Amino acid sequence: MGMRVAILAMLVVGTLWAAAAAGPATGPGQGLRVTPVVEAYRKAGPAVVNISTERLVATGRRLFGDGDDPFEEFMERLFGRTVPAISLGSGFLIHPEGYIITNTHVVQRAQKITATLADKSTYEAVVVAANSTDDLAVLKIKDPAGRRFAFLRLGQSDDLMIGETAIAIGNPLGYQNTCTTGVISALNRKLEFRGGVVYDGLIQTDAPINPGSSGGPLLNIAGELIGINTAIRADAQGIGFATPVGRLAADIPKLLDFERMNRVVFGLSVRQLHAKAGEELLVEAVAAGSPAAEAGCKAGDRLLALDGKALSQLPEFQVAMLKVAAGANVRLGLLRGGKRVDVVVRLKPRPKPDGGALSEGLLGLQLRTVTPDLAGQLQLPVEAGLLVTEVVPGGPADRLGIRRRDIVIQLGRFYVADLDEIGAVLEDVRPGDSLRIDIIRGRTRAWATITARQPPAAPAKEKLRI
Repeated sequence: MGMRVAILAMLVVGTLWAAAAAGPATGPGQGLRVTPVVEAYRKAGPAVVNISTERLVATGRRLFGDGDDPFEEFMERLFGRTVPAISLGSGFLIHPEGYIITNTHVVQRAQKITATLADKSTYEAVVVAANSTDDLAVLKIKDPAGRRFAFLRLGQSDDLMIGETAIAIGNPLGYQNTCTTGVISALNRKLEFRGGVVYDGLIQTDAPINPGSSGGPLLNIAGELIGINTAIRADAQGIGFATPVGRLAADIPKLLDFERMNRVVFGLSVRQLHAKAGEELLVEAVAAGSPAAEAGCKAGDRLLALDGKALSQLPEFQVAMLKVAAGANVRLGLLRGGKRVDVVVRLKPRPKPDGGALSEGLLGLQLRTVTPDLAGQLQLPVEAGLLVTEVVPGGPADRLGIRRRDIVIQLGRFYVADLDEIGAVLEDVRPGDSLRIDIIRGRTRAWATITARQPPAAPAKEKLRI
């Protein structure tokens, strides 16, 4: 009898210990309460970020009078007179060094961006790049002490099933790290907005997505990232939309384009695959005559490691390459035909394009870098960007209505602060290509689509005296 009591006591103690180890919840039925949704939230929650921005928003009043300037009318229609305001959104970390994914519309008019993590720590964030077409942006935060951040790995969105559980985490109306659940209601949805903005290939879900949740992660029941919460239908309940994570994976090489940012030539195009054994990085193409081609890299190779560190996700590769300068060697571990091959690639410098000449030739703009001193001297509204000093008559910018003293702050998917940066954007642009241009005029920020071309020769207007 005593032995049976002792055994029973040991079983009870063991059961209590196992329950305590399962999670913070206590009491009867704890094992039933820690559902897969709870586990998914615990897994992903620390990587979710609250994003607050100081930005310019519209009051709906006319700003520039009754002129017939088409760009002026365009800005009035979008924003009208603007005043500073605070807005909230969401995001999530994809790399331990502080790279954050959010929606472009969360930060596109921001003057200051603050990222608040799940542990309430706050950091100032800067925009690395933005893609308005897919409504995706990359931000960067940095910890002075070198903290490594919790992050989400890229999941899979090409095998989603209608009816499977969907979990959204975000900051609706500023309520940090809110978790909502539902199902995937439909796939490949298309949304059209005023101004010709179209998002397609979206995931539709009935997991509640409210204002402030934009940019947060959409997860499956395993806590894996499957999408980025993007939009809601204001005229309906239970209809939200998310950008598939596969779209993000396709955009990351452009958003974190280390060759353009670091002015290097490397030559590999890499994409992420989902294999039975896990995530893989595949060499999709090798540029002819590039350092990678000279080192012996081949399309179809599987990229295993960089400088001895194993790789399986695109953010790992792209961020690692952001640290490599021209003239440096990188050692790549490749899998080819079932055998490992190690190659050494020496990066070449990528010549800087003439940003001034390209801006004038393709856009019809003469530009000057805005500095704090120049901003104070001319009483400009911002201390960074490119000041329009001349508009070529008949050129693309002239026809759009851009004028002297406007400040260009974004071109294409990149924010531009000097002539080197705008040159890096324009070096691959050809006459006839269209790209987004963002400008600030006074207290108003607006965007339009500008079509690049070689403008006809014309007499120059009087230049802005600075």
